[in-house]
Amino acid sequence: MTRNNKTLGIVDIGSNSIRLVIYEVSEDGAYRIIHEDKYAARLSGVVESDGSILRSSLSTAITVLRQFKATCETYQTELIRAAATAAIRNATNAEQIIAWLENETGLTIECVSGDREAYYGFLGVIQSIDLTDGFVVDIGGGSTEITVFRNRERLHSVSLPIGAVNSHARYGGEDQWTEANEQSLCNEVIEALKGQTWTQEHPGLPLIGLGGTMRTLAKVEQKRTQYSLPVTHHYEIGEEAMDNIALSLPYLTSAQRKKVPGLAKDRADIIVPGVLILRTVFRMIQGDRYVVSGAGLRDGLLRDYLAAGQPSAPDALKDSIRNFLYYGPPIPEKRLNRIHQDTVTLYTALQEATPDASDERILYTSSMLHMAGKQINYFRYTQHSAYWIMNASIYGLSHRETILSAIAADYHPKKRTPQLLQKHEDILKDSDTQHAHRIGSLLRAAEAINRAESIAAIHAVKEKDSLQVTLTCTDEPLLELNGLEDAVKDLQEAWGVTLKHSIVRASKG
Repeated sequence: MTRNNKTLGIVDIGSNSIRLVIYEVSEDGAYRIIHEDKYAARLSGVVESDGSILRSSLSTAITVLRQFKATCETYQTELIRAAATAAIRNATNAEQIIAWLENETGLTIECVSGDREAYYGFLGVIQSIDLTDGFVVDIGGGSTEITVFRNRERLHSVSLPIGAVNSHARYGGEDQWTEANEQSLCNEVIEALKGQTWTQEHPGLPLIGLGGTMRTLAKVEQKRTQYSLPVTHHYEIGEEAMDNIALSLPYLTSAQRKKVPGLAKDRADIIVPGVLILRTVFRMIQGDRYVVSGAGLRDGLLRDYLAAGQPSAPDALKDSIRNFLYYGPPIPEKRLNRIHQDTVTLYTALQEATPDASDERILYTSSMLHMAGKQINYFRYTQHSAYWIMNASIYGLSHRETILSAIAADYHPKKRTPQLLQKHEDILKDSDTQHAHRIGSLLRAAEAINRAESIAAIHAVKEKDSLQVTLTCTDEPLLELNGLEDAVKDLQEAWGVTLKHSIVRASKG
């Protein structure tokens, strides 16, 4: 199949870092990242006392942008979309800075307003996390954007000129923070939000954090708890855990912070104002937990580019899986959809109820991605599939749902499944041991039913301790019944039923 794909470069000129992401994009909007790079230019740190940035202070940024443009040319990008945020827009000579950068690099640069930055961050979140309501908080080097959304629609946004880099310049000491400076920063955030009454009108919602501060804090907490899935996207942190971090980091010396597991050395200074801003906002909005989003401004810029003729808030899980199937191994999607449908049919009969939202996501993910590992190597592909599911940061899944989807994809009840259950017991519920065996056995049975093209449809009914499955066939299902022999044993053991099948011929015509 010939694919007329194109590449798109997104350059984020932030207050702390300048980042490049290159995407491959298909005609119908499927996409994947094919290159990423960043450089900590810290533009917020070169702002003069009068609020301007001198041309001489832009040399590093210009060099980085030229090199990023050259990288884009190597990848033959059709378009480079460059966006400058707080450090430049808040400068007193913002227009002059943009002109300097454009003249020196040949790029066209959008100076993003605070509201627009909040909007792009919101777009990035709703395409990647399946939450209906929440606050999006993006702490950058020179600003903090806060957005509240309900029913996946943005209600209000505000951009505060308070970020991790410029706050460190104002309040941070050479080494440890003083209690007075810590309080001064928190008070500045409180004062800035007092006029934004909407921030106090939606208590009990999750705070969804974007950017380096949030990702770094997640890594610190994961290292502290020895969390078994080293993925930050959709990782959740409770209020008490975040409070403990905020109470300890400011009073460590810079040398001590650099040794904190999970904390990168180049963030050892700005992590303190970052966590103080984050915790203050959390208290103001009366949040219920912190959720990490691995997607943000750059993802929002991409979504905005793709938005023509498409919903701005797609189903996060289905969109994520659609992207993989487009770029993944050549597996007939029709067969994957049938496996999913049959898995749901068997589940509904055995549970005598349709799957809840969480189980539906697990059944869909495991059904559609259990062959994903063929992209790596056909042999032992289910193990590759499990690894891929657990480490690809699939959008729209909680970490628990991710683990259960991976276990189902590589269901091996006597060895690998118990090993994975034990490894991830810190994430799973006690009841998930049985649950994993049940879902895994259903997927294996559905795979067997769809081994060839002889079975056109199935119907399942539970009668006491028996599952009656009717197979509507277009031909004698030799291959399917052969595969079902082993799958049925696991299903019967997991669900405590006896499976009986009957065959009817599909009507012709």
